Amino acid sequence: MLTTAEPKISVLIAVYNAAPFIRETISAVLAQTYTDFELILLDDASTDNSADIIAEFKDSRLKYVRNAHNFGIAATRNRLAAMAKGEYIAVLDHDDICLPERLAVQADFLDKHNDVDMIGSYFELFCPPQAHLWRRLLTNLGWVWCHPLFPDLQDLWRGNVLMHPTIMYRRARFAHAEIAYRGEYSPAEDYDLVRQAMLKGLKLCNIPQVLLKYRLYGGNWSLQRKQAMLRADRKIKDELQELLQIKGSYYPYWKVMLRKLRLKFLVM
Repeated sequence: MLTTAEPKISVLIAVYNAAPFIRETISAVLAQTYTDFELILLDDASTDNSADIIAEFKDSRLKYVRNAHNFGIAATRNRLAAMAKGEYIAVLDHDDICLPERLAVQADFLDKHNDVDMIGSYFELFCPPQAHLWRRLLTNLGWVWCHPLFPDLQDLWRGNVLMHPTIMYRRARFAHAEIAYRGEYSPAEDYDLVRQAMLKGLKLCNIPQVLLKYRLYGGNWSLQRKQAMLRADRKIKDELQELLQIKGSYYPYWKVMLRKLRLKFLVM
């Protein structure tokens, strides 16, 4: 399939000091079996050599833009969405790896299910060799994160129901619904994005297939800002609890893990 002036899919990556991982992330996108896409990387004023690594790639589908100063993750993601031309938008973080069939599987699903507005997928956790030994031993057992097929608001109150770097959604419908990332919920702006979609009546689905490898290494943005993440996550849950009139205490994260985390051989 040839890439056109208006590609079917826009793959969006917000980049910030991504030098250790961005080469592998980009390579996995460019190696997709589905080829009708554009890949837009927006650098939020990195201070490392991310730009030099990105410049190594000579592919007409790749577009690189740099913010004049550090805008923050929510504003950067919104700017990326504004630059996209594709019918579908695929989100990806700068340190994760798409499996080769990701775009093909997700585009085919949306083509066949016009009633679905936003999809995610299962993903496998992995830990790089430079991570601490205990983290490698624990993570590299083959853990897969499994979200509900058709999540509801009760699922959303327990935790985010679509893993952000697995998301693909219909650009026009999100624009019409005026859904965007909101900085006041950062670094849980992805959780809030999914909440907005559900509360505005958009239909969500998770493909029960592993389409992404999620790098868990201790330097993830959410782990670096753990306390801020906990506060933002709790704020969203409290607001959902009030809206849904749910009685009871805060839903603990260990219960979320028990509900969603499975060993790969059990999932496959």
